[in-house]
Amino acid sequence: MLIRYLLLGCLMSACVLLATPQTASAQGATDAMVRLLQSGKLPESRVGTVVGMIAERGNAENLGILFQEATKNDAFSPALTLESLQALKTASESRNLIPAGDLSAISTLIASDDQALKTLGIQLAGLWKVEATADTLASLALNNDHSLKLRRQAIVSLIATGSDQMADTVAQLTREDQPLPIRYLGVSALTNIDLPQAANAAAKVLSEADTSTDPADMIDAFLADTKGPDALAAALQAKEIDADVAKMCLRQMYSVGRSDASLVDVLSAAAGIDNNPDPLTDEQLQALVAQVLAKGDPARGEVVFRRADLSCFKCHAISGAGGAIGPDLSPVGATSPIDYVINSILFPEMAVKEAYIMKSIVDFDGKMHQGIVADENEDRTILKDANGNEIIIPADDIDLEKEGGSLMPKGLANFLTEEEFLDLVAYIGELGKPGPYGIRSEPTIQRWRVLKEVPASLQGEANPSAGEFESQILGLDADSWLSMYGKVNGDLPLSDLSEIESPVLFLQAEIEVVDGGDIGVDLNHQAGVTVWITDDEFPGTEPINTSILPGRHKVTFRLDTRTFPGKTFRAVVTKPAGSDAQYTVVGGS
Repeated sequence: MLIRYLLLGCLMSACVLLATPQTASAQGATDAMVRLLQSGKLPESRVGTVVGMIAERGNAENLGILFQEATKNDAFSPALTLESLQALKTASESRNLIPAGDLSAISTLIASDDQALKTLGIQLAGLWKVEATADTLASLALNNDHSLKLRRQAIVSLIATGSDQMADTVAQLTREDQPLPIRYLGVSALTNIDLPQAANAAAKVLSEADTSTDPADMIDAFLADTKGPDALAAALQAKEIDADVAKMCLRQMYSVGRSDASLVDVLSAAAGIDNNPDPLTDEQLQALVAQVLAKGDPARGEVVFRRADLSCFKCHAISGAGGAIGPDLSPVGATSPIDYVINSILFPEMAVKEAYIMKSIVDFDGKMHQGIVADENEDRTILKDANGNEIIIPADDIDLEKEGGSLMPKGLANFLTEEEFLDLVAYIGELGKPGPYGIRSEPTIQRWRVLKEVPASLQGEANPSAGEFESQILGLDADSWLSMYGKVNGDLPLSDLSEIESPVLFLQAEIEVVDGGDIGVDLNHQAGVTVWITDDEFPGTEPINTSILPGRHKVTFRLDTRTFPGKTFRAVVTKPAGSDAQYTVVGGS
């Protein structure tokens, strides 16, 4: 017991020192933390805290020891191993710091059957430039049995290692006999090796492409290089591209907030689109307002807003669900006139709120990063891009930076018919007003996660067993789920889930409980529904009530569409009379 108190006393003293700027005494405190970790005598409840502090403030030697501890057999629990490796990854991204010492355990991580460990291992191999992993990374990149996402990460990390194998691997990926998705992947990788060659390869692929595969990732690769858009535009000048393929490229540019003139011009010409309309005169604006009022249909406009090709939910939230890099639109119709809404869609840079001003950063590798500032200090800047991803840029890597403009570019209206535009404006103009598009106070689930691929074993009429639910549903990582959002009234249209090839759907939401107590769940239809609150199962046909502790909890729904009677699904988290529970339904993207 005395040793335990002494350890806790040392830990508290070190915490005080680590809260101050890094000095010789603070480094000494970090070293003390490392020794405590190595001793194996830390209370289990404190290990995670110590790991986080070492990762945040430690030097290369400290991080090297942390890596060795995290990758020892059975030294840490699986959850703590993941947490430690993620903390090391963040430390390297934020401070350009590579752990000292033997990093060969990276290969073991990459070979892991645990997908989260495998992915982290691949990422760390590139981040730390571990050339010894080159053979493994090349094999992963060329293996058709792996997902495109994993193969993409493998090739990115292979290039980062600087291995001689990268050129041959990329060449194999860009061969004409490869499927279109793989050729896109190969060209994306080539942008990091030889930009002019990549531009010519991209122009050739796009001139032969159809609309079966979205070129989004390849377009992103060119947008990431300051010279990329001009290089691709020049290469495309001599090629003929299918109009719909050109529109897919433009759509991707607009969805990530980019409207680089040279590339937009050549793609717009191929797509038959006017990409640079003149500002509206007062007469034109008022005439358009009159058309919206006379012809616009908010119900149809909500369908337009929810279209995947417009990516509205990437940036904007409604009822707290959606992106956070643009204003929440829930109250906009009650506070803004129709002419303001029209100009905001057609000319988004006319009025950008300060909190949503875009920052552009060019690093010393010539890579372009754009987004709104999520956090900033003397060590790094964190941008949130148009996809909601956080990009960490160490201060030492910043070459140029500038502020200005909106992440929502001109041009989105190019993908709308006149009727669709009028309907969209009418819908946004009604948001927040009393009525069907008003702000609701009841805790309806608005942000959903939908399981992308339902295992065949779970598509039968029976519910999964407790073990199946825990391993095949509850334990899945974020990549296994697709983000979906309810309509303003809280209904989730099942037609939006048509790409899920299963008669059984699994949907998931989260609640944040501040004060524990009794809660319930009300459904718009009960037949064919099963609900799990964390791992407690409730048939949808019976009252769903349980007592819940503080913390964040998953609520999972199984919908058997063979017996579910509705075309939409709606769930409200309720508080029974007399309950002391205080909670919120988690929104966001």
